Parts: sequence; structure tokens; C-alpha cells
Amino acid sequence: MSSVEYLPERVSMLYRLSGTDVPIILVAAAITAFAMWGFIGVNLIVIWFIWLGVASAVRYAMARLYRSRQPPGEDAAQWENYFCLASAAVGAGWGLALMLIGHTPTSLQELTVTFLISSVAMGLPPSLAPSPKAFTSFILPILAPMVAMLLTFGGGLNTSTALLMLVFATVLLGLYMSNHYALIETLAYGHENTLLLQKLRVTEKSLISALAEQQLIFDTAAVGIAFVSQGAVAKCNRRFAELLGYATDEIAGKSTRVWFGSGEEFMQPGTRPYATLSQGENYSSELLLQKKDGTPVWVFTDSRAIDPAKPQDGIIVGIGDITERKLAEAALQQTKERLDLAMQSSAISIWEWDGRRGTVYLDAALAQMTGEEPRERYLTLDELVSLVHPDEIAAVRQAQTDCIKGLRPLYRIEHRLKMASGDWVWVLSRGRVVDRADDGTALRMTGTNVDITQRKRAEVELLSALQREKELSEMKSKFVSIASHELRTPLATILSSAELLEHYSDSLSAEDRLKMLHGIQGGVKRMNAMIEDVLIIGKAEAGALQFDPKPMDLRDLCTRVVEELRGGVAKQHAIEFEHQFEHSSLNLDEKLLRHILTNLLSNAVKYSPPGSTVSLLLAERDGQALIEVGDQGIGIPPEDQARLFESFHRASNVGNRQGTGLGLVIVKKAAELHGGTISIESKVNAGTRFSVRLPLTPTTRAA
Repeated sequence: MSSVEYLPERVSMLYRLSGTDVPIILVAAAITAFAMWGFIGVNLIVIWFIWLGVASAVRYAMARLYRSRQPPGEDAAQWENYFCLASAAVGAGWGLALMLIGHTPTSLQELTVTFLISSVAMGLPPSLAPSPKAFTSFILPILAPMVAMLLTFGGGLNTSTALLMLVFATVLLGLYMSNHYALIETLAYGHENTLLLQKLRVTEKSLISALAEQQLIFDTAAVGIAFVSQGAVAKCNRRFAELLGYATDEIAGKSTRVWFGSGEEFMQPGTRPYATLSQGENYSSELLLQKKDGTPVWVFTDSRAIDPAKPQDGIIVGIGDITERKLAEAALQQTKERLDLAMQSSAISIWEWDGRRGTVYLDAALAQMTGEEPRERYLTLDELVSLVHPDEIAAVRQAQTDCIKGLRPLYRIEHRLKMASGDWVWVLSRGRVVDRADDGTALRMTGTNVDITQRKRAEVELLSALQREKELSEMKSKFVSIASHELRTPLATILSSAELLEHYSDSLSAEDRLKMLHGIQGGVKRMNAMIEDVLIIGKAEAGALQFDPKPMDLRDLCTRVVEELRGGVAKQHAIEFEHQFEHSSLNLDEKLLRHILTNLLSNAVKYSPPGSTVSLLLAERDGQALIEVGDQGIGIPPEDQARLFESFHRASNVGNRQGTGLGLVIVKKAAELHGGTISIESKVNAGTRFSVRLPLTPTTRAA
């Protein structure tokens, strides 16, 4: 009841309502007086009406005083107290009147009528709902004397009436409190509504200001802005119309396909713009449009749907003229293409190192140079060095570091780069630092890579040619030395035998003459074999050595060659032939195989001591024919094994044994023509083992 919530509003309402209920109270009082006429004394009715008049006059005067003064809100408590004093005085007056009139009640009718009159008097409090304090000040002086008087008189009827009046007053108090709380809620709602109204007015002003600013921005924006709905321009600003060569009012309502040269429908379902906008995202693109006069214009567009669920209903489109940029890009692209063409034609690529980012820019020419798809790349120095051949990484890093630190004015080095195929390409990398900080730190370094693979190959080929020339010169010297030695001995034998036959044939026995003839024949055979070996090597080197495979029995050929050697050069050696070979017919070149078998077995016999054993193995291993010849001879030193298949080369431990150094070369050529290989295992004074592997179904090769 002592709540001060919304006190200024409640006090103001208290004074505004004061006196407004007088007509209703007077009408109710007149009806009550008429109904009770004859049951109660006239003096009670007269006093009641006098009191009502006085009370109404007081309340009316209070309202007039408040309206005339219009006190501020901070004086609300003081004016509430004024009203409470006036209400207490009016209530006390009626209470005293009841005590004077009803001091000797003699009947139930008098008591009841007095109670009813008091109740009618209580019809005044509803107007006191804004102030619980004023209500209490008015009711208490009326109710207290009446109840006290009834309880003083005593008796069952008086006590019951007093209790009934208390119950009635309690109910009236409850109704008053409900009315008061309803009023408080109404004031609260009113207060909230006032605040909302104030906010609404502020928001409305802000909205109006924002709309004005937006309209100003919309009208004066440097980019074109339009609202597109259902494929047509609903509204646009001046810049949008100017970019397309229209007046602002002229372009409104036009279909967007007006400026699409291809007639493409803008924002049709299924298109990429439609899909993007329907997801609530911005769609940006660069488009070539047509002005009103047909002139092409490049624009950058940025669009967004107002409602992603229905993009066609409304799209905000912004466009900016990028024609000059596009022309500059086209010119730059042409220049770049020309430069790329020039760089590609000259096998040159450009690179640039950025010290701030720590990255190296590589143009598309380098990717093309290394056999990759042409593309620009950004790599770190470590990533770039990882492409360099491992043998040259240290030198490349050192050259880079020296140039970056300023120890060298230029960066220049030749190195290999790894290609996509795994091969290597030679490049000449050159560059220099073009930008340094105030403290000398390198910030930017640029340079070129030049493909020098052809030059390197030419250098290698030149060195190889020089090496071959040197080897050929050495070979010629060896050939002359060997030929002079190998030919001089049989020629001397032939010459001496011929002179003896010429001068002493009559004195020689038939057996001596036969030996001399055999010596002449043997010398001729030796010279013929050497010449044949030289011819075979010459054909092989010239690519004219014939390879003529035919069906043959390899095991039978081995048997025949072994028997021939046993009756010839291998008379003092044992040749053991072991075969684990089941193929009776193979497509091989018998002539070349005879060279292989004869040379290997002859060498095994030549370099083995008399009485030793030479082995020949023919077997099948891993789908190949294996011909293996082993001996117990002098062996081959390790330093000579690497050059064993070079023409005219002989091991350093052969001594005075005859030979041209061509036999093993012929064996290797013959094996290779069959698609086979030859390998060697040898140890000095522990023998040698040659292994020739031939495919069982060799591929026919050109000589």
C-alpha cells in the first residue's frame, strides 16, 4: 500500500479523477434515499446529502487547485499527502455524523439502513484507486467509529452487524487492491508504450535519415546499382543507366537480355548464377555487355538475391566499368605471349626471388623446359634446390648465398634440373640482386635460366669423339703392334719353309717336306683367322655383321666344337662337356654360336697349363640357354677385367702367348646380336669362368 511505483502518474490521475464521480454518487444516493424513505429518519438523509455535497466540493476544489498549480513530478509525494489529509477530514466528518445519529439504535432497520448509507458513501473510493494511502485515509475514519459503536452497544445483532461490516469492508478492500494493481499494470503498459513510442520515433527518424542517405548513395554511387525482378530492371541509379548508354527512366522495365549480346536469359534456373544466389551467396563475374548503341563494354558484376528461395523475384545487381582494365589486360597478355614465345624460342625462362616472402617465382617456360605442363609456380629456395642434381646442390647453394650476401655481383652457375620424366636438363642460371634494404639485406633478386642441354650434349659428344679418336689411335697402334707380331711369326715360318723347300728339297725326306708344308699351312691359317677376326670386328662396328637365325641343335653344335678342339689345340688338355639341356631345336645363328664356343674354349685352353681340365656347361636357367666355360688357368687381373671386351686389349699377365685381343669382343657382339649377355668371374692364378646367356626365343636383330 506504500508503493511509490509510478507515483507522479498516480498522483496526477488521483487529482484528475477527483470529483468526476460526483454525478454518479448523487444519482445513486437519490435512488437510495427514495427507496428508504419512511424506513429511516429524515435527519439521516439530510445529513448524508449535506456530507456528500461537502465531500464533493472538497474533492472538486482539490482537483482545480492541482490543475492550476501543475506541480512537477518530484512534488508528487507532497501532493499525495495533501489529498490524504483532505480525504481523512471528509471521512472523519461522516464517521462523527454516524456516531451522533446512531448513538441509541433501537431496531435492526436503523442499523441496516445506517450500514447501507455508509456503503453508499463508500461508493466514493473507486476514484481513489491511484493512491492506496488516500483510500485508507478516507475509509478508516468512516468504518472505525461505526464498528466501534456497534461493538460498544453489544448484543448479538449489533455484533453480527459489526462483523458483517468488517467482512464487507474486507471485500471492498480486495476489490480496491485488484483495481489498484490493474491500474499499476495499465500504467506499466502505458510507460512501456511511451518508451516504445519514443524509440519508434527515434527509429523512424533514423530510418528516414538512413533512407535519405541510402537514396543519396544510390543516386550518386560511382558504380551502377539496379534492382532486377523477373528478368527486368525494376529500378536503377543514374550510373547504371549511363554505363549501358540509357537514361534512368528509359532503362526501367527493360529486360536484362537487352544488353546481353548473345541473347542469354539472365538468371534462368539451372545456370551457375542462379545456383549461387539460391544458396544465399554473392555471385560475382566479369561480363561483356552491349550498350544501347551496340558498343561492347566490360563490367564487373556483384549480385545477391533478396530472398534466396526465390532469386528471380528480386536481385540487387552492382556493376562497374572495367573496359580499360580489360583492354590493358589484353595488351599485357599479348605482350606476355610475345615475350613467352620469344623466351620459348630462345629456351630462356625468367625467375625472381622475393626476400620478404622467401619464395622464388618461376615462369611457365621453365616448366616446359623440364617437360611439365606449362604453369607458373612459387617455390621456396629449399624447394627449388631439391630440383637440382644432388652433385651440384652444394655449388648452387654457395653461388646463391654469395650473390645474396653481396660477395659476388652476379649469380652464374651451370647445373642440372630434374625433368618430369626423371631425366636431367642442363641450364645456365644467371641473376643479380636488384633491390636491397638500407642495411644491405637483399630484398629481390631476378635472373634467367637458359637451356644448354644441346650445348652440353655437343660437349659430351665432342669429348666422346676425342676419346674415340684417342682410343682409335691407340687401337691402331695396338693393331700395328699385334699385326706386326702375329703376322711376322707365321710369315717367317712360311718364308723359311719355302726357302728350305726351294734350296734343299732334294736332300729333305718326305716327312720333313710334309712338316714344312704343314708349317706353311698353319701360318696361313693363323693369318687368315686374324684377318677374319679383324673383318668380323669391322663389320660389327659398321653395323654390317649378319644375324641369320635358323633352327638348329645347340647341344649337337657344342659336341662338334668340343671334338674339333680335342683333335686340334686341346690335345694336351681335357675338355669336359656337361649338358642339362632338353631343347633339340632352337632358332639361333650357328655361325655366331661357333665363334662364341670356339673363342671361349680356345682361350680357356691357351691360358691353362697343359694337362689341366677345361669345362663346358650347357643348361637352361631362368628361361635362358646358359653356356658356361671354365678353366684352371692364369686368371685375369681385376684392373684388366673392365677393359676385357675392348678391341686389341689383352690382360697384362698373358706373357708371350699368342693372341690379338679380338676374340672376346667377337663373343660379346655375337651374344648381343642374339639378345643375350656375357659375364665373367676370374681370379689371378685360380682360373676364369665365362657365362653366356641367350634367350630361348631370341628377337631377330639387324646387324
